[in-house]
Amino acid sequence: MTLVEALLVIMILTASMVAAPSVGHLFSSRTTVRQDSDLIVRSLRLARETAVSRNCAVTVRWKNVKDDEGEYRMVIDMLAAPGIYSDGTDAFGAQANPGSSTWMVDPIALHPDVNVKANASSIQFTPTGTASRDLQMKVSRDSESVEVIVQASSGNIYKDAS
Repeated sequence: MTLVEALLVIMILTASMVAAPSVGHLFSSRTTVRQDSDLIVRSLRLARETAVSRNCAVTVRWKNVKDDEGEYRMVIDMLAAPGIYSDGTDAFGAQANPGSSTWMVDPIALHPDVNVKANASSIQFTPTGTASRDLQMKVSRDSESVEVIVQASSGNIYKDAS
């Protein structure tokens, strides 16, 4: 290895050490209410698609929990109960008896400053892709808010920014 190559390797390693923390921070933090509302929409769509593909009922709930730092934050929690005609596994492949159910071990946490108000505390998606109820959820942070809507009869999930 020549001196030029060695210096080039040192420069690349130095640049990567400086850049790594900022890149990690970029992916780990959500900065806007739109990002949190996108996460909610993706979670609801995942629940609906899981219900259809695995022929089971999937319930999604949202609740405030205290995190490790003692802050309360909103989390999204899902439960997928295997159907009576399932192959003995739950929606994600783990062995389960028909009718048994457990909530997620690590629920999906939203930003601590996000406030969620909804006309229900949970919603269930059926194997046909329809929802148990119409849902209107307002996701807000500071002065910005986004409304997430689920239509029961069609199972459509979308958001409306205000």
